[in-house]
Amino acid sequence: MAIFVIFFRSIRARFTGWYLVVLAVLLLAMALGTYAYLRHALYANLDRALARQAQELSRRADLGVQLSESRYRAPLGEVVGVYLATEEGYTAIATRSIEDSIDVAWVERAAAGSPVYATASDESSGQPVRYYLSLYEPDAVPGSGNPPPSPRPGERQPQPLGPAQQMVHTEGPAVLVVGRPMDVISSSLGALGWTLVIAVPLTLLLSAGGGLFLVRRALHPVDRMIETARGIEETDLGKRVDVQSTDELGRLGETFNAMLDRLERAFRRQRQFTNDASHELRSPLSVIEAEATLALRRERPAEEYRASLETIAEEAGAMNQLVDGLLALARGDAGPEKMLIEPVDLAALTEEIVAAMTPLAQDTGLAIDAETVPCTVSGDRVRLRRLLVNLIENAIRYTDTGGAVAVSVERGSHEALIRVTDTGIGIAPEHHQSIFERFARVDTARSRGSSAPATSGSGLGLAICRQIVELHGGTLSVESVLGEGSTFTVRIPVSDAA
Repeated sequence: MAIFVIFFRSIRARFTGWYLVVLAVLLLAMALGTYAYLRHALYANLDRALARQAQELSRRADLGVQLSESRYRAPLGEVVGVYLATEEGYTAIATRSIEDSIDVAWVERAAAGSPVYATASDESSGQPVRYYLSLYEPDAVPGSGNPPPSPRPGERQPQPLGPAQQMVHTEGPAVLVVGRPMDVISSSLGALGWTLVIAVPLTLLLSAGGGLFLVRRALHPVDRMIETARGIEETDLGKRVDVQSTDELGRLGETFNAMLDRLERAFRRQRQFTNDASHELRSPLSVIEAEATLALRRERPAEEYRASLETIAEEAGAMNQLVDGLLALARGDAGPEKMLIEPVDLAALTEEIVAAMTPLAQDTGLAIDAETVPCTVSGDRVRLRRLLVNLIENAIRYTDTGGAVAVSVERGSHEALIRVTDTGIGIAPEHHQSIFERFARVDTARSRGSSAPATSGSGLGLAICRQIVELHGGTLSVESVLGEGSTFTVRIPVSDAA
C-alpha cells in the first residue's frame, strides 16, 4: 500500500492512471456496445429469416401432407411444423418432436393472429432454438374437411388421401412453426466475448506503456526546469531554462526565466543596496572616529573641541538622515497595510509645505511659487508630506542662484497631478530612470557646476518619492533637458469617497 501511495505521488503516475481509467471506461463501453449491437443484429437477422421462411411455407398448401408423410426435408438443424386444433387441443406434425419445446400459450397467441418469436431448448440436442409461430391457413389442410382444388387443364388428377394423410378433424386455424438452431449465433457471440475479454486488458496494458512514454517525453522540459532550479544558488542566478517550444510548458519555462530575471535583479539591487548603505555609513563614522581620536590625543583649546564636536554633530546628522531614509524605505516595503489612509487635501498640504520652504529658497536666491486647485485624495498624510518635501527640496538643491521653482496641483478626470518644476541644471536623458534607484548619484547630470558647492544627500530621496507614489497607486515621472531644468510629475488616483 505504501509503495502504491508513493508511486501515485508522481504526476506521471497520476496522469497515466487517469488516462487508463478514462480509456478503460471508453473501451468497456465500446466492447459492451459492440457486443450488444452484434447480438441484436444477429437475432434480428435470424428473426427476419424465420419470418421470410414462414411466409414462403405458408404459400404451400401441401405442407401438412408432406409433414404427415415425412416427405418434407428441412435444412440441417431446422424445424418446420404445423399445429392443428383438435377437440382435445393442439396436435403438432413436424420434422421432429416439438411438443415439449413449444409452449401452448405461444400457439394460442399465434392462432389468434399475433406472430410469436420465442426461444426454447431443443429436446434432442439440448441447444437453444429460435422459433417463429404464425397463423397458417392454406386452401387445403389434411383433415380440415376442405376439398382439394380442382386440377387445371393438363394437370394430373389428385389421388385420394392415403392412411398417413388421414388427419383428425380440425376445430380451428392451424399454426405454422419454423425454428432454427442458435448454436452459430451463440458460438459467434462467445468468440466475440472472449476476443473482447482478451483485447481490452491487452489494449490497456499497451496503452499504459505508451502513456508512460508519452508523459515522460511531454514532461521532459519540467525535468530540465527542476535540474536548473536545483543548480541555482544565491550567488549564481544567471542560469536559465532552455525553452524549445511554444506550448504550455514552453510558456511555463519563459515564466520561470522571467521570475529568475526578477530575482536576479532583486538580489543585485539588494547587494548594491547593502554595499551602498555600508559605504554611506562608513564615511561619517570614519569622520566621527577621526575627529574624536584627534580631539582626545592631547589637550586642546575649547575652540578646537567645539569645532570637533560640530563636525561630529554634522556627521551624526548625516547618518541620522541616512538611517531615517532607510527606515522610510523599509516601512514602504512592508506594504500599504502599514499606511494610515485618510482624506488629504493636496492643495492645502502643498501650500503649507511651500510656505514652510520659502525661507530656504530665498536663502539660496531662488523664487518659489505654488499654484493649486482644490483636490482631495485618500492617502497617508505623513507620506504625502514627505513626498512633497523631498521633491521641492530636491528642486531647490539643484537650481542655481536666480532660478525659480514652481509647484502646481491639478485635478484630472480620475487623478490628481502634482508638478514640481525647476530651472536648474537638468538631467541627461540616459539618467531619467536611474535617478529613482536607491543610492543613485548622477554627479555629471545633477551638480551645480564648478562655482557652486557640491550638493550633499543620501541618494534615497527620489527612491523614497517613487515608493510613496506607488504605495498610493500612482506614478512618478520626470521630464528634463540638460542645462534647462526638470519637471517631476506625480499622478495619484482620486477616489469618489475622498
